Amino acid sequence: MKIKKLCSLKKDDIENYAKKIIKIVSKPKFICEKCARVAKDEKHLCHPTSLKKL
Repeated sequence: MKIKKLCSLKKDDIENYAKKIIKIVSKPKFICEKCARVAKDEKHLCHPTSLKKL
């Protein structure tokens, strides 16, 4: 099953997909400008910006 954007996950989603989420957020390269969540790939965030820019 495909995981939603991290920004829109609910508590139950986080519990159900914990292992996938850990892979997505380890060694982050992007941060969401809206909610400050981080991810390896920008496709997992709603408003991604590169951490290198900051």
